Amino acid sequence: MKTRRILQHGFWDYTCPVAGGMEGFGKADYLELLDNMAAAHMNSLVICPKWMTTGYRSRLPYLDQAPENHVIASDNELLRFAIAEARKRKIKVWLAAVVNFFPAKGFGARPRSVLDKLLDFKFPFPAGCYDSDLPLVRERAAEVCAELVELFPGIGGLVIELENDNIESPRRIPPYNKWAAANKRRPFQEIGHPFNPRYVSMTEWRDYTTHCRLEIVCAVEREIRKRGFRGELALVCGLGGDYYEKKTELNYEMLQKRAPGCASVAYWYENYPHQRFFAKEMGIVAPRMAGAMAFYLARGVMTWGIPGFKGLPLEKHWQMDVDDAARFRPDGLWWFGCGTVNDGVHVSLSKLRKLGYRNGAEARRSLLKLCRGLRACCKNQIRPQRGRLQPEI
Repeated sequence: MKTRRILQHGFWDYTCPVAGGMEGFGKADYLELLDNMAAAHMNSLVICPKWMTTGYRSRLPYLDQAPENHVIASDNELLRFAIAEARKRKIKVWLAAVVNFFPAKGFGARPRSVLDKLLDFKFPFPAGCYDSDLPLVRERAAEVCAELVELFPGIGGLVIELENDNIESPRRIPPYNKWAAANKRRPFQEIGHPFNPRYVSMTEWRDYTTHCRLEIVCAVEREIRKRGFRGELALVCGLGGDYYEKKTELNYEMLQKRAPGCASVAYWYENYPHQRFFAKEMGIVAPRMAGAMAFYLARGVMTWGIPGFKGLPLEKHWQMDVDDAARFRPDGLWWFGCGTVNDGVHVSLSKLRKLGYRNGAEARRSLLKLCRGLRACCKNQIRPQRGRLQPEI
């Protein structure tokens, strides 16, 4: 039996305001990161320039544009520099976009909820969360992703994410009932509460929100293919687990049937005893059983959730994920957080220093030492993805 390899291995991080991570990076920081990755035999890097806030210069009038953001201030030259330098080191760059969070004013639709801060970090603009079954969200998502592949032609992959798109709201009842009637599923008043697609018993609501997400995936794919993009495509799937209950917010069979070339990216950042293996089963084994590519997003140099480790240091989390990746062999493994030079929501320099690291780069190098145990499991050459989508190296 042929041993499965981890095809892509690297980091996942953000250029967006208040995120931390790459938010404050300059050219020297990117070069140090990429040199560290190359020395560690990593071959994949996900950069997210569109989160709840926006971390790239956009021509779209409904996106926030904080002038102090480093990438925006450089008119995208800084991000293009990072992509070009990664390609020199044979590191494939993906871009990621959260496509259901936009400024609460000027978007053109009413948000379900509005955030003006996360933790103690205030957004430069109030951010609205929009349901994926709003037609305008599908249209805007396609516009954002089309712009990204046009502005940054050197990328080899695109990740789509819809954060918190699993919440019941009154305006979602009519479109749900219309979908349920067309698909011979129970009407809204019969499916019970809570309406959370991560709960295994909520099959109708999970399938409906999966359907809405896949409408967006297909709309995005049409637009980026029109523009000549031939890179890989992936969709983020959140997991959840309380004690011995396992939850996933995506129907993998529907993903494979509707978008057979689209990979799944599952994430989970804790390794408590009752939750450690379920995340790999639901995030790696389950999509593979449905025939989809399985990427996994583990806690890297991230301080989100601290305190809350129940006494487990970062290195203990990293070692368990290294061991589990060697056992489950996802098609791709990304570490959320590559280090930071400032404080932010996902990773804060001040918190890293309280954990004993002098800076974000030192924390990153500590993780990379542990990743040596994965080298025998990884394949450094990037292989074409199954299905109709082919990567662009």
